[in-house]
Amino acid sequence: MGQPICSLEVQQLPTWKRVRKLTLCRQLLQQCCDEYGERHALQIEIDDRQFTTAFFAWIEVVERNADYRHQNALDYFQFVFGVLLRDLLREKAIHVKKDASTQLRPSPGNIADWWPTGYVLTYFCIGTLKATVHEQCAVEIHPSDALSQPAVWQSFRENMIEEPGLAIAFFDKFMGLEPNWREPTEISNRPAVAGRSSKN
Repeated sequence: MGQPICSLEVQQLPTWKRVRKLTLCRQLLQQCCDEYGERHALQIEIDDRQFTTAFFAWIEVVERNADYRHQNALDYFQFVFGVLLRDLLREKAIHVKKDASTQLRPSPGNIADWWPTGYVLTYFCIGTLKATVHEQCAVEIHPSDALSQPAVWQSFRENMIEEPGLAIAFFDKFMGLEPNWREPTEISNRPAVAGRSSKN
């Protein structure tokens, strides 16, 4: 798949603060879109209205589940960035520039070209998750081999159409965690929560 995109540089303002501000979050996503365009000669554009809708839906989830961060910060961040991926995909926050779409010759073996928007948004959420966890938890995390498997991406794209919430489960799979396929949008049903409860 080549060098991944959306490897965020450390800046004075922590990623977790930047990503929770509309304008700064958009700037981070624009960087990923630009980086993708430079590597693949295909322009990805942000739909500001759809991005804003997705952003505020996400912020609501972030705030509603804030208490879970005190119980399991790593899994909290994993969950909320999975929700961000769901909301950005569901609202179609980005799209391939219209005059460029005719140039595509999609092949599932080349994930970046086969599903440009899914690829960019997934790597955007992975990049922001990795930076946030590094800054907030002093932990380095890495994606699993599933991220390079076309069959997993095909299943991701197909299932997203019928159930956008499965983006959260696929995001967990990409990061090497056990997904909750049945109710991925419920933080109380996450395997990490269930494991904690069984030990108490």
